[in-house]
Amino acid sequence: MTVRLEPAASDTVRDMRPYRAIRTATRMSVLELLRRWPSMLFMIFMPASYFLVSYLTSDAVTVVPAKVYDGAAQTVAQVLDRDFKALYLAVLGISVTASFAAMTVVRPGMTALRRLRLVGYRAHHLLSARLYVLLIITAVSTAVFMVIFVPLVTLRSVALAGAALLLVGLVGVALGTLVGLLVPREFEASMLLVAAAGVQMALGRAGADAERFLPYWPGIEALKSAAFVPGADVTRFLGLGALYALVLFGLSHIVWNRRTRLWRR
Repeated sequence: MTVRLEPAASDTVRDMRPYRAIRTATRMSVLELLRRWPSMLFMIFMPASYFLVSYLTSDAVTVVPAKVYDGAAQTVAQVLDRDFKALYLAVLGISVTASFAAMTVVRPGMTALRRLRLVGYRAHHLLSARLYVLLIITAVSTAVFMVIFVPLVTLRSVALAGAALLLVGLVGVALGTLVGLLVPREFEASMLLVAAAGVQMALGRAGADAERFLPYWPGIEALKSAAFVPGADVTRFLGLGALYALVLFGLSHIVWNRRTRLWRR
């Protein structure tokens, strides 16, 4: 659907102050989110419950080798299989929560978004508002998982583990935003997001080198180092994960701008 913008409306676009536009759009996104609070709670607590049940029913004795990075060098550490599994379950839960939330927030109301563009909102105002809301969801879901994760798994650095899980959530938001904008139907988009997280977990648990080509790998490596390597330097992984998120957000902005564009005569 194409909406034609008259010249008079373009003056409104130029006159609108960015911070006011983003603030108003953010308030609208928060109200939209509050109307769907049962779905949001389900997105956070369903993966968290799955993580908790899976951990408590796992073998607490078996030790397995795990490939971890100590700085730039890769080593093999002997860790509890239950802790190694818990690490990937936490990544699976946060990535699914963040990506599903992003997909559901950016998809609806494209017609209404074009009307907002017509009265002066730019594409980045509307996208920024949604991303702010998603960052809140990511922070809350990370906090929930850390509350469960920290008492169960012995971590070398709680702060680094929290940063790694937050990075996984940010990459999940970026991936869910892009997939939600590109894939026309929600079912197919959901399957792609589940597949991305599921394949990452399967390859990681198997120790396959192909895991490093998937989007959540930097956050996972940072989390493994924080959990199993004392005094590990995870700056490289945090930086690489942030770069992945920025690239995905940049692509999302291009698609979003195209989807909500207004054409002049």
